[in-house]
Amino acid sequence: MKMTHFALAMMAILVCITGYLAWEGQQAAKGQREELEYQRKKIEAMEAAYPKKTRASAFEPVATTPVTMPADPIVLPGIPTATDSAPLTSLQKQVLGMPVVARVTSVELTQGFVVINAGKNKKLVQGQAFDVRRRDGVIGRVVISDAIEEAEAVADISVKHSLPGMTMEAGDELILPVTPTN
Repeated sequence: MKMTHFALAMMAILVCITGYLAWEGQQAAKGQREELEYQRKKIEAMEAAYPKKTRASAFEPVATTPVTMPADPIVLPGIPTATDSAPLTSLQKQVLGMPVVARVTSVELTQGFVVINAGKNKKLVQGQAFDVRRRDGVIGRVVISDAIEEAEAVADISVKHSLPGMTMEAGDELILPVTPTN
C-alpha cells in the first residue's frame, strides 16, 4: 500500500512539473509574438509618418513589404561605391550580382536582432545564415532565429561577422553568404 501511494505521489509531481514547463514555453512564445507585433506596429507607424519613397535599380526587385529608404545615398568611409573612380573588384561585382532574399525592416541593436520582410513565404528556416549588403559591400551577417512568421522573421546579428563601426539599418539587403574567389 505504501509503494502505491509513493508511485501516485511521484506521478502527481511529474504531471505538475510537465504542466509548469508547458505553461512556461507558452509564455515565452507569447512574449516573442508580442515583440513581433510591437515591431510590426512600430514599422507601420514609421511608414505612416514618412511617405513611401521609391528607388529604381536593376538589382532591386519589388519589395513585398514597403520599406522607407533614405532620400540621399549614405556615404560611408571605407566602403567604396559604384560611383567612385576606382573600378569594382571581383568581390564587389559578386556581391552586387547576388539576388536579394529579404530586406531589414527594423533593427534592435541593444537586443542583437533584426526583423526582415521574409519568412515562411520564402522558405526560411531556423539557423540559415545570410550576409547583409549595403550598396556593393557586405556589412555583416545574420542568422534566422526560431521566430518565423509567414511574411517576416527575426534574425540574430552575428557579432563575429559584423564590420567594425557599421550598424545594420532598415533597408539593408539580405543575400546568400558570399565566398571570396581568388
